[in-house]
Amino acid sequence: MNKLFVIHYYPLDYFPPVMNLIEALQDKVKLSVVSIRKSNSLADYTFDRIRIYRPIKENKKDSSIKVLIKYCYFTFYTLWRLFCEKPAVILYYESISAFAPYLYKRFINRKVKLCIHYHEYMTPEEYDRPGMRLSKFNHKSEISYLYKNAYWISQTNQNRKDFFLKDYPFVPQTVCHIMPNYPPKAWHVQKKKYVEDRVIKCVYVGSLSLKDTFIKDFCEWVSRQHGQVTFDIYSFNFHADVKTTIREIDSPYISFHEKGITYSDVPKVLCKYDVGLLLYRATTLNVRYCETNKFYEYLINGLEVWYPKEMTLLHEMDKSVFAPDIVELDIQNSRFPKIDLSPRTIDNFNYNRFSENVYSEFLKYIH
Repeated sequence: MNKLFVIHYYPLDYFPPVMNLIEALQDKVKLSVVSIRKSNSLADYTFDRIRIYRPIKENKKDSSIKVLIKYCYFTFYTLWRLFCEKPAVILYYESISAFAPYLYKRFINRKVKLCIHYHEYMTPEEYDRPGMRLSKFNHKSEISYLYKNAYWISQTNQNRKDFFLKDYPFVPQTVCHIMPNYPPKAWHVQKKKYVEDRVIKCVYVGSLSLKDTFIKDFCEWVSRQHGQVTFDIYSFNFHADVKTTIREIDSPYISFHEKGITYSDVPKVLCKYDVGLLLYRATTLNVRYCETNKFYEYLINGLEVWYPKEMTLLHEMDKSVFAPDIVELDIQNSRFPKIDLSPRTIDNFNYNRFSENVYSEFLKYIH
């Protein structure tokens, strides 16, 4: 049985695709994971048979010097774990996690199969943004060495893969792959009743800011529906002005759950709703071509998905594949769906995009 070593610098508890990978592969490989400990009140993701190492804890208030010191400790702790465990395959996520794999691959074990996955697509220019110093530093080693010696590099969809290859034409196309953000098969709902009590129940799960989402606009629209629509928001990662704005709108039909949801509880929560919201303003290529895991999590639980027209990729989805509707919103021009409160039932809809299938293909490739 191969040894797979996963490196995910940011707390993996915030990233469902990593948790799904662990769940899918934990019986098929000897798996070790290094990440950092999150700082919020949600329970840590754990698994009985998998050792997850968390050598440091995130703190968004740390000074630049302290961040650097903690990052160095994380890197050399990870390097030590790699040296002790001698995995056959390393999979790291995002440029921020690249430094330890770079040192190990280049100076200790050049035969190790190096795999790279990106949750997000970043243009070369975006590495120059404030707060990206560590990622930018690591990205130089990706360009100079890691990309040329990688066994596998993946993006979440074909568009992002094409952007990546255009940015780095020296990367062999044969090592570039697609690893989508699909939820587990166990989440699949075979039957979904819709609008049982003459109210459309909408839900949003995820990070929030006024700058990057249409949360204010949607809340104002819900308030104008006078009870025909309710809206629940689950977010533990939000800017303070979001909560202030929702409080000022002061609608009895909007509820803000600032503790978020533990990932394993997401299906239990989503089954209570009719419509799942995506509200990104999509001001970057990354978000315009974002095939977010929430899109599939809503669908697999039988919810309709409403999304802003700025999310270009979702225009291309084959909407005939899914029985729940996928509805485009023109939020900037206040164009929302007409309220339809007639009872509907979706029976045994055709959904077959599961994380197990994605990670089984990855496993075949690295064996």
